[in-house]
Amino acid sequence: MVEILSKIQRQIQSSRKHRIGLVVLVAMVLATIWKLLLFNEIMQSSPKLPTYSDMPNIPQDATLPEDAAFSTELKTKLCSELPISESFLTMTGSPAFIDISPPYKISAGGSVCVRVVVPAFSTNTSLSYAPFPGAPWDSILVDMVGNNTGISIPVVLQPSNRAQNYIRDSTHIYEADVVLRDADTYTPTGYIEYRNGLWNNEEHIERPPMIPEQLLVNSLVTVEDGALNDFSLNNYLNLPLCTEPNADGRWISVDKLPFNTTLAPDNYNRVWLPYSCQLQPYTYQEFAQCLQQKHSLIHWFGDSNTRRALKKITTFGQWCSEPNRINSVQCICHDSAERFGVYNSNSPVIPIDIDSAMAVSSPALDGNIGTVPANKSRIIMFRWGGLTPRNNPPWPDTFSTNFTQQMGSPSVAIFGLINWDTAFTTRSYFIQQVELLADYILHNYSNQTQITIRTGQYYCCTYDQVPNFKRMYTRLRNQYFNQYLIDILQAKLGTNYSISIWDVSQIAERRPYAAREEMALACPSNHVRAELVDIENTLLMNHLCN
Repeated sequence: MVEILSKIQRQIQSSRKHRIGLVVLVAMVLATIWKLLLFNEIMQSSPKLPTYSDMPNIPQDATLPEDAAFSTELKTKLCSELPISESFLTMTGSPAFIDISPPYKISAGGSVCVRVVVPAFSTNTSLSYAPFPGAPWDSILVDMVGNNTGISIPVVLQPSNRAQNYIRDSTHIYEADVVLRDADTYTPTGYIEYRNGLWNNEEHIERPPMIPEQLLVNSLVTVEDGALNDFSLNNYLNLPLCTEPNADGRWISVDKLPFNTTLAPDNYNRVWLPYSCQLQPYTYQEFAQCLQQKHSLIHWFGDSNTRRALKKITTFGQWCSEPNRINSVQCICHDSAERFGVYNSNSPVIPIDIDSAMAVSSPALDGNIGTVPANKSRIIMFRWGGLTPRNNPPWPDTFSTNFTQQMGSPSVAIFGLINWDTAFTTRSYFIQQVELLADYILHNYSNQTQITIRTGQYYCCTYDQVPNFKRMYTRLRNQYFNQYLIDILQAKLGTNYSISIWDVSQIAERRPYAAREEMALACPSNHVRAELVDIENTLLMNHLCN
């Protein structure tokens, strides 16, 4: 009997092993099929994008890792000082994840090394999708988000120093040293936008949809106020006034401020506060007085974003300020067909006189565009669709043989580009046109003219779905085109001109993700709301007037 029972028991165990093995095999097959279907959809489908609530996150009451190497000095460790785990390099087919190394607690103003590991996974995408030289294969959006303050700091990832990062379908490891200046506990949050060069489709006829791929996260970072934290909000009013329009900053809820402010808030009642300087609130009439005294003639080259900025300036802030209009389609996004009473906002060249005493603006009608009337300032807007072939007439025609004689010698020339260029041109074409633009600036402006580069608008959280235009918008394309513009103009003009960067992209990038996503879905033209136009203009006002 014992022998029979023993035999039965062995048969049961054998059967159980077979069943378990079968279950494991089926699970592996299903997982493989799911992955193949997922990446096949990248080329064939356009599903609804997930909302912010779909993104992975750590509960705010989560505890820090038990092995957190807390130092009493809260020292910073740079990525260059922290080795990459060899196990990361051999990962294939597993989910991508965010890796943060100790210390998990730092002092305000310190930095933390954030890495993202993207294990190898073949997507079978066309070889015509490829990144720009030196750019990452994968486009990854990651923010460090303060659990209490809601402050969002972008993680600007770069390929780590590994040769395989530049090979398609390999395991890619990206890293960034992220400076955190505000006391809080921060959660890394984000997703992969595109793998294997799909973010750059300028050589391919198809625009692949963005299907966010969640990043696993398992670490929090705590930032503590030191005895002397120069970045504390309590010290903000002691900072010097801002003079450069590209200072690092963050968005703070008005109800969390330890002081009163008249700075214009966004539609989430947050104000933009730089870390190294304080923004002075200017009314548009005060700005007009400043222009009359310091910058009576300005040349301004730009697209529809410039049109929206000038609508605010020339109406002394009245455009889209009424509570019953602020959420209208014109104020949120589409204002091109709007009847605008001050001047024809769609003309190719628009000279506008601004009278600060009367608080009115009007088209210049005296026939001598380059000469500014007494007690006024004049802004001449040149309406460009970037440096693209879509300009009619071509943008170089602006600089005729007697350009300076006709248009005068301005104290400031503002160039607002990128938005059309990213959408409709290739990298090589754009670089060629920027170099040509630099030559025109050298030949037409004296070194007394200050050159201000307005960055393109920030783009994220979606992909272009307008069928007629086939625009090549992606977050990384915008980012790299911005940098090409800045680098080329600084290299070619920096020894002759004062050059400043009006960084409107940064202030949009540092908004909470929900605000960025809302704007992206509400405005296919990639305009910002009228409230944000006021804040962008405040940066310019401080730059020109302080």
